[in-house]
Amino acid sequence: GAFAFFANVAINTYWARTRTDGSSSDATSYRIQFDYDADRYGARFERLVVGDRFNPEVGFVRRDNMRRSLAQLRFSPRTRNHPTVRRLSWVGDMDYVETTDGRLETRERRGEFSIELHNSDSFGVAYSNSDEFVPVAFRIASDVTVPVGEYQFDNVRVRYGFGQQRMLSGTVAAERGTFFGGTKTTFSLSQGLAALTSQLSIAPGVSVNRVVLPQGAVTSRLVTTRVTYTMTPLMFASALVQYNSAADSVSANVRWRWEYLPGSELFVVYNEERDARRRGFPGLENRALIIKVNRLLRF
Repeated sequence: GAFAFFANVAINTYWARTRTDGSSSDATSYRIQFDYDADRYGARFERLVVGDRFNPEVGFVRRDNMRRSLAQLRFSPRTRNHPTVRRLSWVGDMDYVETTDGRLETRERRGEFSIELHNSDSFGVAYSNSDEFVPVAFRIASDVTVPVGEYQFDNVRVRYGFGQQRMLSGTVAAERGTFFGGTKTTFSLSQGLAALTSQLSIAPGVSVNRVVLPQGAVTSRLVTTRVTYTMTPLMFASALVQYNSAADSVSANVRWRWEYLPGSELFVVYNEERDARRRGFPGLENRALIIKVNRLLRF
């Protein structure tokens, strides 16, 4: 159910249950979310539960066996007659995740102060403090493993966003904080966009993470580039190429979309992934060609 009241109040909720042979208990999931999103004030409260045996099969559940409680408050006053600053914003939130039997898995407290300028640029500083329980050891690199245990994180992030009205736009950010008993330093460029012409644009993205743990150190790099060419308002082609140093892989996603009738579309998608560990040209891992057609019927 989705319910909207007045201009700024929204309530979203669902309830779902799955049935699997030999597993009938704890197979439900539900969410209740309340949003108040006015210009000066904002608030969000959410309760999400995913049972340990909830199994949608063809659906996608990022995290099962969880009960999540989220609260967020925002205060965003606009300035009067300031020559540079358009708006100030303070946001604070708390996210609490536990298993369905009550064991704490994740708890995060976060605060951010940001400034929006008249030229649509923005600046922000955020601090977060979180706790995380790792029930099963996992590897973040071939020779670096995070052991079972409880961990606390403190993280500071500074960002500057260039407005989309510029020929070159995007958000540059730097982060520094603790990470599973060690430290993590991140530099990133996200939401980048270079409008070369009215029809052709390039959207670059870069993320570099330097992780230093007692078990070892690792540096991961993620580089992406998306090229989009718009033939007409109803037709475009785009290509996304990505390099991931952690997986030593190069992947590509090429898509062509045509809205042949209002609300009816044709998609042709080509995906390919290659192993960058091989010498010379990266070896093929997998590829796929997908064609999708939808037709809108009006009654």
